[in-house]
Amino acid sequence: MSKLHSPGIIARWHGEFTSASTESAFLRDQSGVIEHELTRSLSFCGISYLAFALADVAHLGYGSQTLALFVARLATAVVALTGIVLTRRSANPGHTAYRAATAFTSLAMLTFLLVAYLRGELLLHGMSMAIMLIIVYLFIPNRLVNATIIALSASASFLALVYASGTVSPRQMSTMTMLLLLANLFGAAAARRDAYSSRRQYWAQQILINQSVRDPLTGAFNRRHLNAGLLEREIDHARREGASLTIILCDLDNFKAINDTHGHQAGDTLLQDFASLLLSMTRDGIDTVVRYGGEEFLLILPDTNLADGHALAERMRARLAEAGSLHGHVRIGATASFGVVSARLSSYLPGIASQAMIAHADELMYAAKRSGRNRVHVTEFETPSAA
Repeated sequence: MSKLHSPGIIARWHGEFTSASTESAFLRDQSGVIEHELTRSLSFCGISYLAFALADVAHLGYGSQTLALFVARLATAVVALTGIVLTRRSANPGHTAYRAATAFTSLAMLTFLLVAYLRGELLLHGMSMAIMLIIVYLFIPNRLVNATIIALSASASFLALVYASGTVSPRQMSTMTMLLLLANLFGAAAARRDAYSSRRQYWAQQILINQSVRDPLTGAFNRRHLNAGLLEREIDHARREGASLTIILCDLDNFKAINDTHGHQAGDTLLQDFASLLLSMTRDGIDTVVRYGGEEFLLILPDTNLADGHALAERMRARLAEAGSLHGHVRIGATASFGVVSARLSSYLPGIASQAMIAHADELMYAAKRSGRNRVHVTEFETPSAA
C-alpha cells in the first residue's frame, strides 16, 4: 500500500486520520480517555458557570437581568451534565463526547456574550474571552474543526458587540482584536499538535500490535492471534446476533513435493501467493485469514451461511488451480483441499466450542484429500439442542 493511501496518514491541518475507518478505530480505542477528560472539563466548566452567578449579583444586583443570566448559566450547566451522562451511556463514547463538547461550548459562548452585553466592562471581558478560547481549544476534548468554528464565531461576535457598544477607542479595539486573533492562532496550533501527536502514538502502537499478530511471510494473522480468543469472540458475537458463522480450513496439496522439487524459496512464494489469494477474496475488516499451520490456513467468516461459504471455497479452489504460482520463470501448479463448517447460532441455545468447529473442519479437509485432493467438503455443524 502506498503512503498516499495508507490508513495511517494524518491530515496536516486538522490532525485527524484521513481514513474514516482508522479515525473511528482511534476514537474507540481512546474512548475511555476522552470520556474521562470530558467529564473533568465539563464538570469544572459547569460548576464555574454557576459560581460566577455571584458576580452577576455583585454587578447587577437582584433583578430581571440577573435572573436571565442565571437561567442561561443554569442551562449551560444542565447541558454539561447531560453531555457527561450521554457520553457515559453511549456505545460510542468518542463520537458522543465530541457532540456533547460542541453543544456545551456553543451554549457557553452564547451565555458569555449575554453576560458581556448585560454587564458591560468589555475590556475586562475581552481578557476573559481570550481565556475561554484557550479552554475551547485545549481543555474540552473536541474535533479541532468544531472547536475552531465555535472559537472564531464567538470571537467575531464579541468584537462586533464591542464595536457596536462604542465604549472603546480604536486603539483598544485593535489591541483586543490582536489579542483574540493570537488566542485563536496559538490555541488552534496547540490543539492540532496534541491531536497529531496522540494519533501518531496510536498508529505506532497499532503497527507494533499488527506485527505481533501477523505471520511475517504471508501477512495473514498468526496462530498466536487465534489462540488469544479470536474465534471464541466471533462465536459469542454470532450467538448474540442469532447469525451464521462459517469457518474454512484449507491446506495446499503435495506441498512437501513442491518444496523437494523446486526448493524452499519456491514453497515460500507459493505460500505468499495462496495467502494473497485468500486475503483478496475475503472481506477486509470482516473476515479473518489465519495461517494455522505450515501450509494450512483458517478462514473465519462472520454472517456467512453454509451455501455462501461453500461457494467461496469453490472459487478459491478454482482460482488457485487455474493460476498456480510463479517462481522466477517457472510456473508451479498448485491445488488445495478445503473443509467448510457452518453453524447457525442462537442466543437461546448453549454455545459451541471453537476447537470443536476447527476439528470438524480439519476432518472434512483431510476427507477431501483422501478423496483425491483439490476438493471442497462441507457440512452444517450441529449446535447443541435446548435443554
